[in-house]
Amino acid sequence: MFAMFLFLTFYFQETLGYTPLESGFAFLPFSGGIILGAGIVSQLLPRIGPRPLLVTGLALGTVGMLWLTRIGESSAFVTDVLPAEIALSFGMAMVFVPASSTALVGVSSHDAGIASAMLNTAQQVGGSLGLALLNTFYASAVTDRLAEDPAAGPGAALIHGYHVAFVWAAGFLALALLVGAALISARKDDLPVEAAMAV
Repeated sequence: MFAMFLFLTFYFQETLGYTPLESGFAFLPFSGGIILGAGIVSQLLPRIGPRPLLVTGLALGTVGMLWLTRIGESSAFVTDVLPAEIALSFGMAMVFVPASSTALVGVSSHDAGIASAMLNTAQQVGGSLGLALLNTFYASAVTDRLAEDPAAGPGAALIHGYHVAFVWAAGFLALALLVGAALISARKDDLPVEAAMAV
């Protein structure tokens, strides 16, 4: 998700010429999708359990990230960016809500705060490391494209860099999907009572 925010911000402002305010507005559908999706997922979680939601959400997120590889130097927001934002927002809502509840499975009530803190720390550290890695892939792809085809210009090189970053980000989401499918064994009955009551 961090990759989507960073590289789409670059894309909106550097390639499409959006102002910072316009770029912020362009992310509103993502925020709306997260809010709406989290509300729906919180109702589904006690009924179907975390694993189906996590796996489906990661699959949807992967599709959304790959959709962003369709962007070009003159792409239309409505057809090339908006569908990806919506897929990513609903996908991430299907991941965040069950992940928060699943992190508390098997944890005693007096350790619930520590478990939640560990989840938040893992998300922030993982996001930071992933973003640093994706930035490296992006910068290398842009530099290589400029060296290989200088006639294409910097605009094409930037688009190539975005595509490379989005493909790698989709790969990370797909890897998380495989790990989640293999390792998440919690069922709806395993969720903490506090989590079930919160939703």
